[in-house]
Amino acid sequence: MTGEHTTGSWVDPSRVRMAKYGFLIALGVASTVYHLWFTQLFPFEQDQHKIAHLGFMLVGAAVLAYTPEPETRRERFGNYATLLEAALSAVVAVYLFTAFNRIVYEQLGIYTDLDLFMGLLIILLLLDVCRRVYGPMLSLVGVAGLVYALYGPYFPGILNHNGVQAERLVQGLTVEFGSGVFGVIVEVSGTFIIIFMILAGLLEAYGALEYFVQVGTLIGKRVRSGLAQMTTVASMGMGSVNGSAAANAATTGAFTIPLLKRHGLDRDTAAAYEAVASSGGQIMPPIMGAAAFIMAEITGTSYLKIIVVGFLPALLFYGTVAIGVHLTTVKEGLTSEIDEEELTDVETVDRDRKNALDRIFGRTTTAVSFGQISVRNLIVEGLALWVPLAVLLYALVVLLYDPLYAGFLSIMSAFPAAFVQGIFFRDGYGIRDFLVDTMDGLGRGMENAAPIAVSLGVMNIFVGVLNLTGFTQVFASSLVELSGGVLALLLMFAMIAALLFGLGMPTVAAYITAVLLIAPALTEAGVDLLAAHFFVFYFAILSALTPPVAIACLVTARVAGGNFWRTAGKSLVLGAPLFVLPYIFVVNDSLLFWSVPATPITFVVVGIGLVATATAMVNYFSGQLRIPNRAGLLVAAAAAMFAPLVPMTVAVQTVATLSILALLYIAVKYDSGAETGQSEQASIDD
Repeated sequence: MTGEHTTGSWVDPSRVRMAKYGFLIALGVASTVYHLWFTQLFPFEQDQHKIAHLGFMLVGAAVLAYTPEPETRRERFGNYATLLEAALSAVVAVYLFTAFNRIVYEQLGIYTDLDLFMGLLIILLLLDVCRRVYGPMLSLVGVAGLVYALYGPYFPGILNHNGVQAERLVQGLTVEFGSGVFGVIVEVSGTFIIIFMILAGLLEAYGALEYFVQVGTLIGKRVRSGLAQMTTVASMGMGSVNGSAAANAATTGAFTIPLLKRHGLDRDTAAAYEAVASSGGQIMPPIMGAAAFIMAEITGTSYLKIIVVGFLPALLFYGTVAIGVHLTTVKEGLTSEIDEEELTDVETVDRDRKNALDRIFGRTTTAVSFGQISVRNLIVEGLALWVPLAVLLYALVVLLYDPLYAGFLSIMSAFPAAFVQGIFFRDGYGIRDFLVDTMDGLGRGMENAAPIAVSLGVMNIFVGVLNLTGFTQVFASSLVELSGGVLALLLMFAMIAALLFGLGMPTVAAYITAVLLIAPALTEAGVDLLAAHFFVFYFAILSALTPPVAIACLVTARVAGGNFWRTAGKSLVLGAPLFVLPYIFVVNDSLLFWSVPATPITFVVVGIGLVATATAMVNYFSGQLRIPNRAGLLVAAAAAMFAPLVPMTVAVQTVATLSILALLYIAVKYDSGAETGQSEQASIDD
């Protein structure tokens, strides 16, 4: 297809790509200026600001969905539709923004036909733009909500309600403001999330991916599974920054997966590593993707408390992933020597963007040097990353500033830190280079934030319907009744529901859907509010690994050229202990709410239990495990992790921990000569 175009033609894909990224950068700059201005001066009412925010994000998401090289008539038609939707989004936003005072203060609940038409139009735009950037699943949830609201009398059982008239539905979801499309979730998106997505975009442009690869490489040189651990560290770091399992898997996976394959790892295993590691980045403080801000708003808890509560479970999560990756890598015989020259391949990630930037500015962003990887090098090369994070933590923890202002200060500190880093540690770096990197970062911020904001707008449609029909309370009561008051059964129902709600949806949307319906039932059964939210949040994340959709596995399998089902299967084996973790911190609440000595003791005991679980699932320690040893590890691990459920908790924890250590010692002493499974490695066709 591309061969049909001449370089000077207006349909040249490189020119189209340049126009696309150029527009996103310009929109990102304008959006950043507006949002920083608003979050410091608050010149408009919050409801009016939400209109402007959603307008920026809808336009950005529509342009982001544009395909520079359409290969079919359907893709070409889709491109025309996305441009039309971008223009209509701007028109609707401008209309509602300028008419806000008239609608709210002058008409007093009397709406013109044009008001209602614009309200209906923004609903339709949200649904279709969301479909373009995320696929049909989330939009279908929004459509299902609308159908449920309109045809409530025709639904059976607990779903039955009196129904909502179409005009009332549009009013309640749009032009009444403060609810529906412009509800509290979009308010969080327009304040906390956008600020931290701007910061995330800047960190990416200033070399976050390259930096995390360096960190992983430094760690990887000291362990046998070093190359694979580099994947884990890079994915963890980028996942915390960008807040999307699929985006993380695509970005870091484009570099890490081919590298792992070249070193002899089976393509499906490489894809599974990236899928599991990418899925968990959103639980890692201090940024935790976007869901932490939503959780803080819904629960009425400070953002600082959210990241403190989430810290130890996140360490257990990634510690377990690292153990599973290590054992699987050794079992499958990956050669883990790291060739630093190969790491320059990280520069090929986002090649389309780099080519577009080169055409727009005459240069591309500057990658971090991989000349000498050392602790000192990591510190100085990471100046643009560590200074903003240090400012953020200092403002939150020491000065006790609001997250919004702390985020603003963090962004402001990123500019001088990146400039100093570039001037002192990059050859030929000047003001022009810094400005290009910064504008690229603001464009990346728009690309990170726009899909999330649009998905939250669609979720607000669903949430608005739940509020209008009162279904949330009915569902929670029914769930408790179905479980018969048995907490274990209720938690299992909650897990299944959270995984189902998350199929094919971004984490934030999956979390919101699940938590609004499930958390009330859990709290009614006596589970702490934050524990209930984290329980649902973790399974919303793990839905990215759960077939039949398993969006993270789908992305990494495509990158690896592997089989989706084999990738999903290996991801579930690697991630099996993670499906137990939410149950663990509900039972061991000292992991969430710190106390001495309960928290450190529980952390160590649970950590050992998760190591035993990972070892048993991978079926390898220093060799393949014998069946009795493997079964013993699973039993002892269960006893260690769920000891608070039985009398004499301390005694059970002690016996279980000693049993695990003994079984692992036996495995080292007697199973070290077992086959490593290298013969089972699938052939690799690069």
